Formats: sequence, C-alpha cells, structure tokens
Amino acid sequence: MIIKVCGMAEPENISGLLEIEGVDWMGMIFYPPSGRYVPNFGQDVALYKSIALPKVGVFVNESTKEILSIVKDYGLSMVQLHGDESPTQLQALRKQSKAKLIKVFRVGAEWSWKSLEPYIDLVDYFLFDTDGPSYGGTGHQFNWELLETYPYKTPFLLSGGIASKDVENLLACYKAFPAMVGIDINSKFEISKGVKDLEKIKTFTAAIRDKAATAIKKRTNDKD
Repeated sequence: MIIKVCGMAEPENISGLLEIEGVDWMGMIFYPPSGRYVPNFGQDVALYKSIALPKVGVFVNESTKEILSIVKDYGLSMVQLHGDESPTQLQALRKQSKAKLIKVFRVGAEWSWKSLEPYIDLVDYFLFDTDGPSYGGTGHQFNWELLETYPYKTPFLLSGGIASKDVENLLACYKAFPAMVGIDINSKFEISKGVKDLEKIKTFTAAIRDKAATAIKKRTNDKD
C-alpha cells in the first residue's frame, strides 16, 4: 500500500519524515491560499530538489506553464491536480513532462463515476477526497462504501480525514477494492499546518505495514 504524506513544508520537518520507514511519497502544496503552501516559494529550491523521496506537487487550477516550471525546479515525480483542470490540460502536461499525473475528485452526497471518464486515459492515478467548500483540507471522510461501485481499472488513492484510528478500516478497504493502491494522509497527523507529528506518522505507518502484508497475501490468494 502506497503511503503518501501530504502538506509537507518545513525543511526540518521534512528531514524527520525521510527517516520514517514506510513512507513512499511526500506531497508539497503549490497553492498560495493553502495554509500548507510551500514556504519561501522560489527560494531554497535546491534544498527541496535534493530530497530523495518521490515528491508530489499539488496544484489547483494552475497554468500548464507554471506547473511544468515547478516540476523542473523542484524535481517533482508527480503532479496532483486538485482543482477543475480540463482533460485538455492533462493532455498538454502528459506531452510535455514525464511526471506522473494524479487527478483528484472530491466525493460528496451527489456523486457519479461518469465524471471520471474523460480522464481515464490521461492519468496514472485518481485520488478521492472529501467534497467541501474549498479545494481539499476538510479533515472529514466521505462514505468509503461508495468505492465498492468503482467501475474502472485505473488505480486510486484514498484521502480525506484519515486518522490513526482508521488502520483497520483502511486495510478492509484495501482488501475489498482491487483498484485501491494507497492512501494520502495530512491534517490528522499535524501539530500545526504544514508541520507533521512525526512520531504519530511513524506509529501509524508501522501499523499499516505490519497488517498490510497480511492483506496483500490474502488479496493475492483470492486472485489465484
């Protein structure tokens, strides 16, 4: 199971995260209104670029030109599009960058899988977050049972209000939903916006890794 820790900002906090075994991706938010916006944007670029952990840049309705520039400057492995980006923009990003693409969809009470169809052949992953008045960061969960009806093969990550107490539920989802490949954690593991509680992440990650091994074996045996 992929574990992505999003909303990382402070260099010292990032250094601590790199020492935690089991964290796969690190998310950095390049959306100025966010309280987790990368500090000193445009400065300390070499420092951020040198981080070995795969970096996911989170963007909201940003121009293709600016996204491509940040991908290059910060050494991003992935681009996560959290706004109302069009399929045309994803096509442009796909042509001009090797960065993998993640398209976020915010799941609310009124939901239809058909909204994903224009993006199916353009993304490497979908990410499902909780709908709210802003672009992410609600700290709440949507009804994960909706994922039972996911009709596509495109892999996805689950996000939105994930907390330490959710280990068992997350693993149950992982076993039940074949296309689910990972999770995205953020606000429930923070001391303050952009500063993570590293011990909390370490404990959570260890629990996930320990129990996910059993889940993977079970899912493999079921396929056989």
